[in-house]
Amino acid sequence: MAKRKFNLYFRPELVNEPITYVLVKDYDLRFNILRAEVVEQGGQLLIEVDGKPAQITKGVAYLQSMGVTVKELNEFVTKDESRCTNCGMCVSICPADAIEMDRKDWTVKFHLEKCIACGLCVSSCPPMAMKLQA
Repeated sequence: MAKRKFNLYFRPELVNEPITYVLVKDYDLRFNILRAEVVEQGGQLLIEVDGKPAQITKGVAYLQSMGVTVKELNEFVTKDESRCTNCGMCVSICPADAIEMDRKDWTVKFHLEKCIACGLCVSSCPPMAMKLQA
């Protein structure tokens, strides 16, 4: 079994299609929705897919055949401790609770294993201590 993360971008006419259902039923894939957004212009879905590598490949091909733009997340976030001022700007913006304020010593703690690499902390960090790496 393998786990991979993907950002899916949907055109407006695809938002109401049962695409994720098909991934489960026809491709025997399990997935975890990490982030979802639906707007008039379409939608975006950040998912972690779990399954056999061949099935994941077939599932991605299906998504692309439906007109879904698929981008694999090969990126991850790092924290440069030397730049961090522990201001906490990144703490409340993290949707995965991968960043927390340690109330004992008032330092910002980053938990890479929880990070979904959405990049929100990167854009909110005034001293640019959070970086998106490939």
